[in-house]
Amino acid sequence: MTERSLLPFLEQPSRIDGDNRASKEKLARIEYELSTLKTEKRLLQQSKDAAIGRYEELLAKKNDELLHLQNNFDYLFNQRKDLQSKLLNQKEVASASSSTLNSELKSLATENKALRGKLEKYERQFNSISGKCDHLRADLNRELQSNDQFRDRIKEMKDENHRLTKLNDDILERMKALSGQLESNNSFNNYEDLQLRLVSLQKTNNQLQFRVDSLLQQKTSIELLKQKNASLESKISKLERAEEKAELLQLENLELRTKFDEYFGVISTSVQSNNSESTDDSVLKFVETFKELQNKNLVLFEKLSEVESNVSRLEDTNLRLQDEINQELKPKLENLQNMVIQQENEIKELKKQKVLNSKEIEFLRNSLKSLDSVTAHIQATKISAGTDGSSKETEARRQATNQYLSNLEKLVDDYKKEVETLRRNSTLPQSVITPAKRPRLIDEDDTKTRAAIALRNENLELLAEIRNLKDKLNLVTKKLKLAEKSTDSTNHILELRSNPFSKDQAIKQETLNRLQDENRSLIAKYVESRNVESVPRAVFARQENDKDVLQAKIDHLTKRIDRLSSVYAEKSKEIIAVISRYFGYKIEFILSPLNPNEMCSKIKLVSKYTTRKDLGVSPPYLTLDVHNKSLKANGTYEFKAMCEELVNQWVNEKNQIPCFLSALNLKIYNEYFVKSSN
Repeated sequence: MTERSLLPFLEQPSRIDGDNRASKEKLARIEYELSTLKTEKRLLQQSKDAAIGRYEELLAKKNDELLHLQNNFDYLFNQRKDLQSKLLNQKEVASASSSTLNSELKSLATENKALRGKLEKYERQFNSISGKCDHLRADLNRELQSNDQFRDRIKEMKDENHRLTKLNDDILERMKALSGQLESNNSFNNYEDLQLRLVSLQKTNNQLQFRVDSLLQQKTSIELLKQKNASLESKISKLERAEEKAELLQLENLELRTKFDEYFGVISTSVQSNNSESTDDSVLKFVETFKELQNKNLVLFEKLSEVESNVSRLEDTNLRLQDEINQELKPKLENLQNMVIQQENEIKELKKQKVLNSKEIEFLRNSLKSLDSVTAHIQATKISAGTDGSSKETEARRQATNQYLSNLEKLVDDYKKEVETLRRNSTLPQSVITPAKRPRLIDEDDTKTRAAIALRNENLELLAEIRNLKDKLNLVTKKLKLAEKSTDSTNHILELRSNPFSKDQAIKQETLNRLQDENRSLIAKYVESRNVESVPRAVFARQENDKDVLQAKIDHLTKRIDRLSSVYAEKSKEIIAVISRYFGYKIEFILSPLNPNEMCSKIKLVSKYTTRKDLGVSPPYLTLDVHNKSLKANGTYEFKAMCEELVNQWVNEKNQIPCFLSALNLKIYNEYFVKSSN
């Protein structure tokens, strides 16, 4: 055994050759692997060198970027410090400006209140003064009309005075002639006639005196009109000043309102932004709002310049209108003054005529007294003489005197008629022409003056109401103009030819015509017994018309039903969507199995938390029968068990179906919706 172990090659030469071959192969393989490893090492070294170069370039770039970022960071840090300092300054400025704005706002609010009070006071004063001005203008126009009437009446009275003077002259001449004739006449009747005439002349004198008194009253009324005119002029000037002040106050009020709205809006936005946002955002928004306010201020300044130009133009027009009014009123005032002077002169002349008439009356009285004495002397001489020879002469003289007196009576009657015609023609509100008795005249004048005063008061009230209505109308028109300017889109109302009313009227007219034709044909057939067809054509035409009308109504009603059903479907969908959104259930009404056009008493309730697509099956639901008062769960076993548990808890024990539905929805949300969302 030892020999075999010491000499293995000798004992096994083939094995030795095989080992050598294997070692050579192994050596060759190892050499090949070594060469491949060397090549791999060389390639790895090359790739390593390339990677080292590339990484060195990347490191150099990154170092450059890092230096650039460091510089940028330093710049940003410095800029941040600058911005923080600017922010602090802006905060201080904003706080100071807000404090000043608050103080200005308070002062402007107080000024606005004071100006509003002043504006209301001036508006009230303006309204009262305008109403008074209208009343005074109406009074002035009325007095001008009365002055014109008085002037016409004075002319008539002048003519009447001329007639009276002529009549007085005629009467004096005739009285002188009559006194010469009556020296030898002893008629007592003539004496009575003269006394009656004297009484009539006294009445005419009283009438003239009463007219002079009325003219004096007119003079006093004219003086009052002068005073009213002066007060009117002063009030008109005050009114114009008040109008100018009111316009200025309105402009100031509008400016203050705009400023108040702008300041209040800026403060509210700044406060809201400070409460809700950060400081940087608030500063940026404050700067933006400040720029917007600057732009708005420029726009408002342009508008203000336009308004000022309009105001200046309106002031020019106001001055021009004032000049025109002064030019129109001054000649009227001058005419009124001239009229007053003329009336005063006429009153003086009437006074002179009154004095002359009184003297004439005294002269007539004295002449009558002398006639009395003459007649008494003649009667005494007749009684003493007792002669009958001169009776014929005395009778002739009596006849002549009677004729003369009858002529005088006719003249007096004509005079009375002329006076009556003048009294009737003078239909003035303040006319005071007297009939026979003076007390009755005064009563009639009092009633007339009272009626005139009442009518004047009613006219003043009506004028005030008209003025108020005009002011309201002006305000409404201004509001309408502003509304039309503010709204860009204008609404045009068009009346179509085929509107429902015209259609209805046309149908009614057509049916009426058909019925009239039918009535005529039936009258012709049965009443007049004419040879007419068995069924008149008018009846057939009327029936066809009725059919057409009914068909049109049916079509209209079907269209209306379709429209109402579509509207009902849309509204029901909206209601169901609202219910499912806020109450958590989708409601579906189940159709009746007997009549598919009707609904049965069952309602399908589906929770909105089970209608998810990830469940993969149809969602479970509840079926509620309203008439039978039954509840059925449809769906999975878990859903049914959940419903049974909640029904036992809420419906069977407490009889609370709404609580059951709410609890079911909450449980479905916790089990289905939350799990699926997680």
